[in-house]
Amino acid sequence: MKSFIISILCLFIAAGAFGQVTGRIADTTGKPVPFATIALKRSADSAIIRSAAVTDTGTFHINSVQPGKYILLVTAAGYQAYRSAIFDVGRGLQANLGRLIMKQTGRQLREVVIRAYKPQVQQTAEGVTVNVQNSIMTQGSSILDVLQRSPGVILDQHNNTISLNGKTGVMVMIDGRLMRMSMDQLITLLGGMSADNIDKIELMNTPPAKYDAEGNAGIINIVTKKNKKRGTNGSITLTGGYGMYEKASAGFNVNHNTSKVNLYGAYSYWHSHDYGGLYATGSENAEIVGGQADFSYTGISKPISNFNDGTVGADIKLDTGTTIGGSVNYWGGGNTNNPHNYGYYLFANAPSLTYNSLFNSSAHLGNAITNFYLEKDLAGKQKIRADFDYLYYNARSQSGSQSSFTDDRGNAAGSADSLYSPMQRSFGNTLIKVLIGKLDYSAQVNKKIKLEAGAKATYSRTAARSAIEDLENGIWVPNTVGAANNFVTYESINAGYFSFNMQLDSATSLVAGARYEYSHNYTDKSADTNFRVDRKLSRLFPSVFFSRKLNDHSSWEASYTERITRPSYSELASYVSYNDPVSVFTGNPLLKPTITRNLKFGYNYHDYLFSLLFSRDDHPILGIQGTTGPVKGVVYLRPENADWQNSITLQATIPVKINDWWDMNYTITGGLRQYKISFTPQPFEKIFVAGSFNFSENFKLKHGISAELSGYYNSPSYSANWRSYSNTILNFGLKKEIGKGNLKLSVTDVFRSGRYQSDVGLLTTDAFNTRVHVIYNTESRLGTIVKLTYYRPFGSTGIKNREKRDSGSGDERSRL
Repeated sequence: MKSFIISILCLFIAAGAFGQVTGRIADTTGKPVPFATIALKRSADSAIIRSAAVTDTGTFHINSVQPGKYILLVTAAGYQAYRSAIFDVGRGLQANLGRLIMKQTGRQLREVVIRAYKPQVQQTAEGVTVNVQNSIMTQGSSILDVLQRSPGVILDQHNNTISLNGKTGVMVMIDGRLMRMSMDQLITLLGGMSADNIDKIELMNTPPAKYDAEGNAGIINIVTKKNKKRGTNGSITLTGGYGMYEKASAGFNVNHNTSKVNLYGAYSYWHSHDYGGLYATGSENAEIVGGQADFSYTGISKPISNFNDGTVGADIKLDTGTTIGGSVNYWGGGNTNNPHNYGYYLFANAPSLTYNSLFNSSAHLGNAITNFYLEKDLAGKQKIRADFDYLYYNARSQSGSQSSFTDDRGNAAGSADSLYSPMQRSFGNTLIKVLIGKLDYSAQVNKKIKLEAGAKATYSRTAARSAIEDLENGIWVPNTVGAANNFVTYESINAGYFSFNMQLDSATSLVAGARYEYSHNYTDKSADTNFRVDRKLSRLFPSVFFSRKLNDHSSWEASYTERITRPSYSELASYVSYNDPVSVFTGNPLLKPTITRNLKFGYNYHDYLFSLLFSRDDHPILGIQGTTGPVKGVVYLRPENADWQNSITLQATIPVKINDWWDMNYTITGGLRQYKISFTPQPFEKIFVAGSFNFSENFKLKHGISAELSGYYNSPSYSANWRSYSNTILNFGLKKEIGKGNLKLSVTDVFRSGRYQSDVGLLTTDAFNTRVHVIYNTESRLGTIVKLTYYRPFGSTGIKNREKRDSGSGDERSRL
């Protein structure tokens, strides 16, 4: 890794030794000639060194030019070719050729096709956009795989968390619809969805007022491809692969688009046989079975997942200013798993104990989303849109176990009615229904001011039932942790927003707005009256975005936003599920929402992107923490609130183009973080520096072959009483054009480094005197994952005539 970083630094130093060529292309009247093609040739042999496209203002800029003598050739449809005189480019200097005049030919072409390639990472006022289809690794991957390779996104597969720029309070959207489910359920969903039809990923750490204020870390919006071609067209994708076990996926999409009606549909199937290995060693106070103990624990899991994802929809133009449409999306399937858990506990003043358990578990998940919308253009450059959405999520799981928990003489631990019955079973059912209505209005007040306003109402009902039972004397009875829970929660969120987009001058713009939200969350039944919830929250969330263009190549921006993270429905639910003989998973109905304030500065120079974000979180929600509960000595694993968290985050995206066939892209994200914890016996504060590094090397070879080398590095970091170790992943992809289609080979985790390590109990002493070292090995740690994908488009081509749609359920689905 050290030599790899040194190589990258050398490339940066070498890039600084190159020169630049700039200028402006105009016609004989002085008007710019947009989209002309620039070719930089070496004067000695006329070899083409660089090429570029002129912007819509007629300017061009060519980077990474080695010192020497060159000639510039400019071509454009309808103009005579321009050839410059020989000029010099000095080391580290800029050769400004000034205004170059092109003469018109007087001839017209029937059709001009312009092909452009988007940068892999683009900066926006809200954050950054990753154009994932630029990567060979995308097709054949799951959405979760693609997210894990995105800059600033860290996936912790052991704790099932997704963080953005070091913060875990992130909301995930698909086409503007929030995925309202727990993080465990969300990771299962994204891991079972193919990324073949993903266009881009928007990483928004400071979303504007038109988005829901949910998510203290921001919003990850996964945008699917929108077919804009006239006629009937689509594509098919087939993938097969192997790691330790088999992988397969298949999908197609079809679109029929006329001037009045657009019909579309897509289907994908995903099969994955995976592996996970958990290894833990350490000590804790297992008072319920003997006191302080040294232990070792192993858990091996080999889940098999099968999921289906389908979408059908239509857009209909009733007249030139009115469009109606609707869509139905269903994702569903299930997984089976037969994990084997083994543990050994050594006590100072009690017999040693051995735990051995074989599980059989299954889960069935279903998620349906329906949307209907009406969009109408009004007089005076006004537009109104109404959306009505219904979201349905159903998860059913059950498991059984045959366990032994015995001392070194073969005697069973605990009593006959304890948590350690040789035969146990558990079930969990979650049903979530969400109804959303949304109305948006926009008006171009004048040339410099645009107004946007809207209202949104969300109503949801969540029913969660769960239980653990022991087999005693041939009868299934509730175990000592607690009886079956039947937890129902309701939530209503009413919101309104407005924003003004003002062009202060030709180079300066200001967007100022605010979003008001009133929410009411309450329960009607709980197994414990102490967990009754009746919470109301009313708050205004302001947002201000200021940007200024310095010249044709650079600009800067500043913004201030406020956001909220409400606990997910499952985090609040007082369910109980089995983990091991001394611990259970449960929810926490007493969780508080997180309030966040963000101040951000950004600077762009060509494709170089820099941003600095200051944020303050009050009561950030942490993942699973070991706490005490109703049964003395049992570890209750549940989410908790920290007191506060401060972050200073710097992000830099640096593209480097070596030549026409080799370009690179590097993103560095990191900074200073500080937080305070008070739910432990001894409150404490922690301050540390952490970050991540993403890179991609893209090679365009001959004969329709291209290659990609990509990967990421995550530094050590801290969360609550945990310390996570660093980890590094390197991937490789190869693509070959075959007729109208292509064949792609992807190799994930080339060096088998998919290991996550962490220490628990280093920062303070918890209620169980825990000090544990945890290792989690993913499948790629034991076997590099290799996949082969075939992709082929079909059908007609035509003009673009379908716009991206955003339904009213925008922010609900992430809290299911």
